[in-house]
Amino acid sequence: MKLFSSIRKRLWAALLINIGILFAELIGYFVTNSLALLGDAGHVATDVLAISSALIAVRLAAEEFHDKATFGYHRAEVISAFFNSILLLLVCGYIFYRAYGRFIEPEEVVTTPMLIIASVGLVGNAVGAYLLHGNADINVRGAYLHLLADTFSSIGVVIGTVLIIYTGNHLIDPIISIIIAVFVVSGAVRLLKESISIIMHWTPEGLNVKDIVERLENVEGVREVHDVHIWTLCSSLRSFSAHVVVDDQMLSKGGIIKAKVRNVLHEEFNIQHTTLEIECDNCGDDIVQTICHPPENHVH
Repeated sequence: MKLFSSIRKRLWAALLINIGILFAELIGYFVTNSLALLGDAGHVATDVLAISSALIAVRLAAEEFHDKATFGYHRAEVISAFFNSILLLLVCGYIFYRAYGRFIEPEEVVTTPMLIIASVGLVGNAVGAYLLHGNADINVRGAYLHLLADTFSSIGVVIGTVLIIYTGNHLIDPIISIIIAVFVVSGAVRLLKESISIIMHWTPEGLNVKDIVERLENVEGVREVHDVHIWTLCSSLRSFSAHVVVDDQMLSKGGIIKAKVRNVLHEEFNIQHTTLEIECDNCGDDIVQTICHPPENHVH
């Protein structure tokens, strides 16, 4: 619970910072007529939604398991990350559309307030990104990517404003907005791909089923591993299930083999949740034969 509490505090701080930046940049857009500033404001709006979603997801992930949610609410963070990535792509599409219009009919921008507001946004986004940096949670990382992208976009707006001041070329404003949008699209596509891979139960990135099976079949007592399934429940929890074939032996020895397999999966492949079914060659064949072909009764 301490971990979740720490994450929540950081997310709340980042949320309040971004709400302040959003209002400042919206006001700045009407004052300066800067498309780059409007694009940055739109991105900050998605940051507010992303951080709010992350707060909700973290809260749900902390809920206890129950009969109707035996895995808890960990998938909430993945769903949130999926919708945040879609939202980012939509915002970028709008920026591209508006930038195209500015190339057709260039518009002047008021540079001094634009520079001041962009500088404030730069500082705020940098602080917010720092607060969320280094967290493995996919949803918190999604919010971090939003803030990181906004930090770079604010740098772009500041540089663009300075160039406009010194060159007088107002086409720099839509050019900067397009560069910002391209950077954001790259991060959004990565986040979308990762969230879809979790939703679809694809094998986690960096893991190879064949390599894992070969490693497990080298564990002492294991003859064969088959019917393997590896998936990610959420960004911090990988799951594994398989049938493990062993020699016919006492149940307690099978438990020892299970423990060895679980240890390999955890230590070498960072798989935290495992479900293993122990099988053995010819186990129960005599019993099956007896059931299917009972011996004939002989009358003496």
